[in-house]
Amino acid sequence: MNLAALPELWPGAPPAASIYHRLVDKEYAQQIDEIAQTVLRSWRYNPRGEFGILYLSSSPACAYREKLKQMFGRKDYLKPQVVGQFGVNLPKCLHLTNSACLAKLAVSREQLADPSDFSVPQSIAREARRIGFEAIIAPSAIGEDCHTLVVFKDRLSPPAQCICDLDSIRDYP
Repeated sequence: MNLAALPELWPGAPPAASIYHRLVDKEYAQQIDEIAQTVLRSWRYNPRGEFGILYLSSSPACAYREKLKQMFGRKDYLKPQVVGQFGVNLPKCLHLTNSACLAKLAVSREQLADPSDFSVPQSIAREARRIGFEAIIAPSAIGEDCHTLVVFKDRLSPPAQCICDLDSIRDYP
């Protein structure tokens, strides 16, 4: 991994889409845009206790497949879910779905999606956040038809924004 190449990728570019989605347990519908819970846990792009992240998905179906994967494919383990739509304007986004970017960082898609080792994506996120990226567009761990938008919500400054359309929140599926 070549984290020293990250400044060469600065400031990045906006994600191709302006709408992303988040799936949460129904009991947390009112906190769908909160990052506090991710500070308490270690996930793919956030080391526990360091910073929170808003994880968004390219579609509701992709968000559901991600959540189902976390439950080892057991639908009966999932609590009732809601999905919400987020409008994003993130001009400073690191594109880890871009093969040239991955080559420059000397990282593979497999390293980013490894379910047993989050050290590579966490290291990239830590450094990207430090140098000023607002978000990362990353390959999904469930397939190439999906991707994840990792938003450093506490690092956004105008014109950047990531806003949940509260009227879009609905039961899923």
